[in-house]
Amino acid sequence: MKLRPKLITFDFGDTLVSSEPPYLTRIWMGLKELGVERKRMEVEGAYHLADWEVSRRQLRTSEHSPEKYQWNLGESILDHLGVRKDREKLQEELTKWLVGFRPERVLVSGSEALLKELKNRGYRMGIISINDGRTREKCGSVGIESYFSFILDSTLEKMCKPDPRFFEKALHLSGIQAEDALHIGDLWGSDILGARQAGFRAIWIENDYIDPEELDRVIRVREIGRALDHLE
Repeated sequence: MKLRPKLITFDFGDTLVSSEPPYLTRIWMGLKELGVERKRMEVEGAYHLADWEVSRRQLRTSEHSPEKYQWNLGESILDHLGVRKDREKLQEELTKWLVGFRPERVLVSGSEALLKELKNRGYRMGIISINDGRTREKCGSVGIESYFSFILDSTLEKMCKPDPRFFEKALHLSGIQAEDALHIGDLWGSDILGARQAGFRAIWIENDYIDPEELDRVIRVREIGRALDHLE
């Protein structure tokens, strides 16, 4: 059965918009620059595992500040990479390195075609993003800002996925119930577990790094354009 939600929300980074080089590649580059020699796929896998681990923990404890999520994410990434020394300094230096890197923004393959088709079908859409306060600006740089009724940025909202309240703000802005909402994202922890905790349905853009349990009301796709296969 195909879905007909009243609201579709999207993660931003690596769901709709990526960059050259992509964010996880930049983390790998930054770690290498700072003396942590790992394979790029190791770093990417560590990131996905860390998001899953940290999100599960934060949903249990209800500690959801953006700062808490980002710090715990960094700690967990370093755990999975086996880094034990000078971790606090490394996290601080990596953050500075990433902030100083200004990549070119590029649309994820299939994302603009999906947005156009959803708009043609009359869907209301929004963004829920863990970001640096510039999500709207970044959307504008690739020409997709006009598709969205609202753009929620963790830095500006002082909330962070997987906090259910972040998703609930989207419901409040739209005036709908959680059972009528669908969230699409690439991170199993912050996107999918967070959305599901808030009562949303979800579509996960899966990857080969993690294999989480099957969950009710969660659909898996290999690329964002395949979300159309599940929508009226």
